Amino acid sequence: MLTILLRCLPVALLVVIASWRTSPPAARDTVLAIALPAVDSVDVAMLKLEQLLRSNATTEELRQAYEQCREFWKHVEPFIGYVDPSYTSDHLNGAPLPRLDNKSQFPDVLPPQGFQVLDEAIYADTLDHEFARTTASTLRGSLRGAATIIGNASWSRRMLIELCRTAVFRITAMGITAFDRPASEPSHLDDTTALNTIAAVLHVVREGGTDNASDVHRALALVRGAGAALRAAPAFDELDRMDLIRTYLDPLYGILADIQQARGIEWSDEVSALPSHVDPRARSMFSVTTLNRFAASGLDQRQFSAARAELGRLLFFDPLLSETNERACASCHKPQLAFTDGMAKSMALGRDGTIDRNAPTLINAIYSTRFFYDVRAKRLADVVSHVATHEREFGTSLLSMLGRLRASDEYRVLFAQAFPNDGQQAVSVATIGLAMSAYLSTLTAMNTPVDRYLRGEDVRIADDVRRGFNLFHGRAACATCHFPPTYSGLVPPSFSETETEILGVPVRPDTANAVLDPDPGRSAGIVRENHAIYRHSFKTPTIRNAALTAPYMHNGAYTTLEQVVEFYDRGGGRGTGIPLEYQTLAADRLNFSKQDYADLIAFMKAMTDTVGTGQRPTRLPKAGSPALHARVIGGVY
Repeated sequence: MLTILLRCLPVALLVVIASWRTSPPAARDTVLAIALPAVDSVDVAMLKLEQLLRSNATTEELRQAYEQCREFWKHVEPFIGYVDPSYTSDHLNGAPLPRLDNKSQFPDVLPPQGFQVLDEAIYADTLDHEFARTTASTLRGSLRGAATIIGNASWSRRMLIELCRTAVFRITAMGITAFDRPASEPSHLDDTTALNTIAAVLHVVREGGTDNASDVHRALALVRGAGAALRAAPAFDELDRMDLIRTYLDPLYGILADIQQARGIEWSDEVSALPSHVDPRARSMFSVTTLNRFAASGLDQRQFSAARAELGRLLFFDPLLSETNERACASCHKPQLAFTDGMAKSMALGRDGTIDRNAPTLINAIYSTRFFYDVRAKRLADVVSHVATHEREFGTSLLSMLGRLRASDEYRVLFAQAFPNDGQQAVSVATIGLAMSAYLSTLTAMNTPVDRYLRGEDVRIADDVRRGFNLFHGRAACATCHFPPTYSGLVPPSFSETETEILGVPVRPDTANAVLDPDPGRSAGIVRENHAIYRHSFKTPTIRNAALTAPYMHNGAYTTLEQVVEFYDRGGGRGTGIPLEYQTLAADRLNFSKQDYADLIAFMKAMTDTVGTGQRPTRLPKAGSPALHARVIGGVY
């Protein structure tokens, strides 16, 4: 029965589409006709899996039944993943890790739910039938909730186009990396189902569009081409992801925007006051303008101006912000090192030891929803207060810092120009944070040769870089935590969450007698997150500009990229003998070859781009005290 349903679903979709040819359908009708039958199919498949788990079915029979559930789910995912990404990650297809309940004021832990939990259960070495059945039953209930959400949404033509674009982004950033197969054998063919759903929606868009539907025909040709490329790859490891993106997926993403514009369909930022994390007009997934640099950080675009950014740049390089007038933000974030400092842990104020952690790059830091390694800051502007009052960083108080700035005639003028509506309060903690945030929002760079190649530009990519890209996004599973296009923990396709990971980083790069670094990480950040599930958990950094940002990890334990690759190859902390209950990195050995090491490093080195981010001020504003007029730009250490 399930096999018949599986074969008939695409045919049924085409029958529905054909029946609409005489009368263009409403967007809601389109969704209900395509998505809800697919939800019903998942429900039937999941019920069969539950029944098999109660029987004496073989492991092979159970896994086949699970794969059929996944097949139907991939028809549904583009709809619910677009209209309610939080529900999707919390209940349907999020990472199989415990998390805190965001709706509770207490540290209540939510057990993981969804397909990835079921994936681990069905493909476990020892199958716990009752746990797997309970997981499947809970998932069935969640899917019925998804059907309600989909059915109640106020669907429009705009949403249909955005649904397709979001699905393309999901395939690119998560699908071809096998993000949602934590235990089963990865399959690049999963994405052909999502492509079929995109095609079904596009057929309806074509029927309800203008007389000239050539743009939709081109989009459908790209969908077919992508599907054919996936099916032509003999195995998951042999898929050329770089060319799949360049030839099919990224052009498809762009032409969908063209379809929306050609039909005069409104853009999301024209109908909502809420900032979109993705530029609705972006024609590539790998452009510096694709992600809204203001949305994730909490900085309102209306709060940005060139005057504020320039003021923020001066403040960034000015040691006047520290108590000793010797230390600036640029002391630990040097432009020539992609805004890091080349030290395992940055030097403390007064050269008295070090601060707790390694200095991360600030290039593209604006694309984040949480800040610091322990993600204790939820707004970019809050970072300034944390640094200013830390005894080993700036060692000052906010009042003292304000006093030094207000004593400067030049700074008062600059603040008044940048914040003309603030009057006598132009120099404040809030305006300092806004000015610094405005400056950091200019430190964006995503124009590496790899980005340009993926965008379809005339760029040659070396063979080792291509192999490294495909390995990073495939068998090595790097991209399941370092998500494109930021290659950080900013989770696609909604880009509204910044992940942290428990890797088990040692104190030193030992492989025989590794000792876990004692830094508690996220569990010591925000009080509410003081829980075992976040102990030794740290923000996932970007691998962009990794060639410039050594040493690596939160404690700077690894001095070379070769050491970093070896750490992952061995399975992180647990792979080197560190007992770590909640490690989020798979502890299995990856068994990289020497060629794999070289290719991965070649790819990471190719992701270097700091153009337009390193301009230093030629002078600083005069301070209130003549003795401070000659202070060093960027600080003395």
